[in-house]
Amino acid sequence: MVLLYINLEEDNLNNFKNYKILKNQGQLSILVLFSFVIISILLVIFQPEPEANVNKPVPVIVDVIKLKLKNISPTVDYTGRLEPSKKAELKFEINGKLAEKLVQPGEFVKSGTTILILEEYYIYKKLYELAKRNYELQTKEVERMAILDKKSLLSKSQYDKTLQKQIELEVAMYRSKQDFQKTFIKTKFSGVINKININEGDAVSPNIIVANLIDISSLDLYVEVRGDVIDRLKLNMNIDVITNKKKSVGKLISFQTSPDLETYTHLLRVRIKDANLRSGMMASAKFILPEINKSFGVPVSSVLSDNGKKFIFIVNNKKLEKKEINILARFNEIYVINGNIKSNDMIVTKDVSSLSAGQDILISSK
Repeated sequence: MVLLYINLEEDNLNNFKNYKILKNQGQLSILVLFSFVIISILLVIFQPEPEANVNKPVPVIVDVIKLKLKNISPTVDYTGRLEPSKKAELKFEINGKLAEKLVQPGEFVKSGTTILILEEYYIYKKLYELAKRNYELQTKEVERMAILDKKSLLSKSQYDKTLQKQIELEVAMYRSKQDFQKTFIKTKFSGVINKININEGDAVSPNIIVANLIDISSLDLYVEVRGDVIDRLKLNMNIDVITNKKKSVGKLISFQTSPDLETYTHLLRVRIKDANLRSGMMASAKFILPEINKSFGVPVSSVLSDNGKKFIFIVNNKKLEKKEINILARFNEIYVINGNIKSNDMIVTKDVSSLSAGQDILISSK
């Protein structure tokens, strides 16, 4: 009985070990199968595209316009700042102290108005009045002597001395008047006192700007234009001036015939008379130029500069052709061009610096 029991126990133990081995082998098989499935899925998802698709060029999307031969009525706009047509920086000619301000900033004054006087004004005024009176008295004496001279009641030497003294007194009066006029400031034209930079009691000297006078009856707009525009302008032509979306009309009164050596532009001056405008405002001058007959006009952004030459890109069978052109003129953001081009050619209008001849393209649907 004991031997039989032992044998049974041994058989059961062996069966249990065999069962565990089989169970582990089954789990391993399932794990291997699961890993294979996962790897297969990943390979499908991340498999590379066929080599033909990788090397195929991607078309570039471009904006285009159709060339049309037409008469061009060019206008150009240039912006500048309005300035007074006349302005003056006022200074005293001598050292002294300010006695009185007879006007205030912002006041309108007529030509010849005294606006500032020095303390020295009063003494120099008296000296001038004395010199003037002495000259006037001597002038009367000369007139009296002239009558006596005609009647031969006076020697020539006496008469000459009287004349000489009159001349000396006239010179003294003139010098005294000059000294007196340096003690006050008068306006040389009608306008507005823009600034007064000193107060009563302040010391002044000839290098100090004490006030500013501006003429606001008319304003000047200064703008710089290119040489291809200057050739089409004429003096006294009407110019539209735009400020804050309001239009005024001015006249072209001057321009530089020679360009600035640094900017290669010409300075123009347009004069405007409009009571609603103020000095310091920004304004835009709109020049309406003579019509250009039968020409091609293209956006500036459509032209490529390359080694000193100008090109445009034309669309031909969904590919780009690079064609050299000549620029005849520029008006704002428009070039007037000619070259080996014709009506109805489709040209690319922007981002041309990133393009090259032969590229495949798609035309934008915008």
